[in-house]
Amino acid sequence: MHELDSIIEVLKIFLANPWLLVFAGLWVVGYMLKEHSNLNNKLIPWILLLLGGTLGIFLIEWSLGGLIIGLLMSYIIIGFYEHLKNSIELFKGLD
Repeated sequence: MHELDSIIEVLKIFLANPWLLVFAGLWVVGYMLKEHSNLNNKLIPWILLLLGGTLGIFLIEWSLGGLIIGLLMSYIIIGFYEHLKNSIELFKGLD
């Protein structure tokens, strides 16, 4: 029961902060598209950019600044995912 309470607390934090909500949403969508769909990998960054810009406008700020923040978060998510994936592969190779 304690684990469920801690999960609920984390979700409350994400829902209260639109920046974290956009970050987590882009991460989940990007991961699902990359690992669990037959979509061409070259389309995934474009989908994330579109989604990031849209979420930035609607959740962070209704302005050009919100759009730019959403687009930048999309690029950060893409780079962060590639960095983590390559690091995990590197450490698996060291075993």
